[in-house]
Amino acid sequence: MIKTDEIEALVLAVLSSWNQSKLYQNSQFYSKNLLKKQDKHIVHNDMYGKKESIFDIQIEGINNLHQFKNKITVEISLKAKYSLSFDENDSLMYLVTSRSMSSYNEMLKNPLPERQTYQKDVQKWEFVIEENLFKVNKFSSNLK
Repeated sequence: MIKTDEIEALVLAVLSSWNQSKLYQNSQFYSKNLLKKQDKHIVHNDMYGKKESIFDIQIEGINNLHQFKNKITVEISLKAKYSLSFDENDSLMYLVTSRSMSSYNEMLKNPLPERQTYQKDVQKWEFVIEENLFKVNKFSSNLK
């Protein structure tokens, strides 16, 4: 049976790796499926000059752990800081709380205050055993 500290370590590794543009450095944490998805996401962001960052991640709870054959699903409660920056204004960081256009327009007008607030989130994560390693297969992040 997998231990909660192993789950916590994997969650932190995957979320922290979002801050890098080359996921292959952390491919030992990603299933092939998730690596493909995240790569597409990063390429898409690059096309639009966007860079996402998740930092100061704190896991507050691991709940509803279910194991079925070689898959484990779990709910992770966490808080973290999330920011989005754009190439032409790299020094300005913005907080995106929604993908709606009105929020996007507000975001462009209002740079983040000096101290960024934490956002809380509950995410569903799925882990698989692939190449004899425990890896993240998918997760839903509502931080953005």
